[in-house]
Amino acid sequence: MIGKNCYSYPMARRGQTVRISSKGQVVIPASIRKELGLKTGRTLRVRSTSKKEIVLSLPEANEAFIEEFRRRAAEWAKRTGRDLVEELHERRRKEREEERRRGYWGR
Repeated sequence: MIGKNCYSYPMARRGQTVRISSKGQVVIPASIRKELGLKTGRTLRVRSTSKKEIVLSLPEANEAFIEEFRRRAAEWAKRTGRDLVEELHERRRKEREEERRRGYWGR
């Protein structure tokens, strides 16, 4: 297992071999579909690794990571009292003023 709801199944390890169809389709063995509760029409994410492995993951794994990241970012902002969006806008205002002062935008 690579992460929560993210699985790597090298077929040789499981003793199962699959073929790629002329349309690029691969059948996931029934035992694995049953184990993961995969139903017809279910969305999966696919990626390859540098070791030439194929990794299938359930989208919820990525959504859960993003939600956790957002929650932690909100806690950080509350704890520090900083508003990074406002800081970005302030930085851009200062950059534009400096550009005007140097004559980049004409007068």
